Amino acid sequence: MNVLEILHDKVKKAVEKRTALAEAIKCNELSIDGLSTLSGLTDKDLVIILEAMEEVSRSEPALSDMAWLAFAEKYVISDNNTLKREASRVIGNIAPLFAEQLGGLVSKLLANSGNEGTVVRWGSGYALGRIILIPQYAKSDLYEKLTSIAESEQENGVKNQYLAGLKKAKKIRC
Repeated sequence: MNVLEILHDKVKKAVEKRTALAEAIKCNELSIDGLSTLSGLTDKDLVIILEAMEEVSRSEPALSDMAWLAFAEKYVISDNNTLKREASRVIGNIAPLFAEQLGGLVSKLLANSGNEGTVVRWGSGYALGRIILIPQYAKSDLYEKLTSIAESEQENGVKNQYLAGLKKAKKIRC
């Protein structure tokens, strides 16, 4: 499985590349750990990789490992808003598996919650809305921080990401 061949195939559209990478991940033909050694990847390539990871982590989160978390974490603070969003989605999908390793990520996601880009705020809301469902976070001051963010968020799609998580987390807090 040559990732660069897939990514640089001029015939395949981005969605076909994402699907091919997702299938390779599911079939254990491609490891995320190996991706970190590739050089020369463009932001467009990285978006496709993160989209494939998001697709797999949404349907089969157990396939992920610490390399997934580390890979996604690099792009939560990227200059590219699409990379931030996709990395946040991956983190949101796998967060329950790595509850003890999320401390630094939570602060990065909270920083992104104030970003001017709606897609970045939405991605942060998605991830934080899932992290708050982890009992140790539901019972922490993160609950109040997310409540405050949700109250001040003007975009309904973003606000709803927080509210959905907070509603479920409220039951955990009791």
